[in-house]
Amino acid sequence: MKHSLFSISLFLKGIAIILLLVMFGYIAQNSFVISKGNEQIQSRQLETLTKVLVSQASLSASDMITNSDQERLLNLTNQLAKERLVFDATIYDSEGIKLAASQDAKSTREVLGLDTPLETSSIGRLQLVEPIFHDNNLIGYVRMTFEKGMVTAISDHHYRNSDRYMYIMIIMSFISGMLIMLILIRKPRSKQENLLVKELNS
Repeated sequence: MKHSLFSISLFLKGIAIILLLVMFGYIAQNSFVISKGNEQIQSRQLETLTKVLVSQASLSASDMITNSDQERLLNLTNQLAKERLVFDATIYDSEGIKLAASQDAKSTREVLGLDTPLETSSIGRLQLVEPIFHDNNLIGYVRMTFEKGMVTAISDHHYRNSDRYMYIMIIMSFISGMLIMLILIRKPRSKQENLLVKELNS
């Protein structure tokens, strides 16, 4: 009977350990999924923000190109480049001829890093080109280069902290489970000779 109870106890402990490992694996897997989800959300936020900025720039430049207002076009590109997220801005006509560019603006080849090994100069930058229309006619393009690091700096910091706290909680949960098991495991009592019975029998 004792052997049977001992076997059941070992079986239950084995089941508990298996469940603990399964739960730990499930938590770790979901943490990875959450982390990847955060990256996707960040990517969509970046895409939305940059698209809004370049679309607004396109609308602003439409009347300026139509009226051949070179000075206002130049002021627009410099104003866009002053934005913390924008590296440079350039406006072209419908044939690709440059009409205005922000101060220290780089060419498309330079921004894309086509002339550098492994395109290293393009790392951390995002370039968008938006067509400029007037009365449904294509009259030009606006090209803006964004500093991805500046755009995602705040969310990067938040997501890194979230991931760090999440992994700390996973480790603490695992350790807590192990400690609970250690507390619940009972050490087998050693058989001690009953001295009173021994004296009565002698």
